[in-house]
Amino acid sequence: MYVMIPSPRKVGKGLFEALMKKGRYCVSESFSARILTGIDVLPIRFSVVVAKKLERSAVLRNTYKRRVYSLLRLFLNKIQPGTVCAMFLKKKINKKDLPSLAVELETFFKKSNIIGR
Repeated sequence: MYVMIPSPRKVGKGLFEALMKKGRYCVSESFSARILTGIDVLPIRFSVVVAKKLERSAVLRNTYKRRVYSLLRLFLNKIQPGTVCAMFLKKKINKKDLPSLAVELETFFKKSNIIGR
């Protein structure tokens, strides 16, 4: 069973558009992301996007989202305030188990300088 992040921690439509225009682009093996830091948004906000091209079934798309959201909960207290991030999953996400995905997510956040080394 996956535990999602609370709804106020998700990116809204207006903030998503600003993130896509102004956010910096970072890439990992299983996902790419747009990250915007230093915004006056108090809670850290995340969005996980799974394209229909990646997976046709809505059930599997939602499962991938739940997996990533449950891992993001582990990092909420480590990420600097005012960070907004949209993560776009890649095809390799379905071959990864949760522990290896958690390690990849942590190295990604360190590489993109949104958590401390």
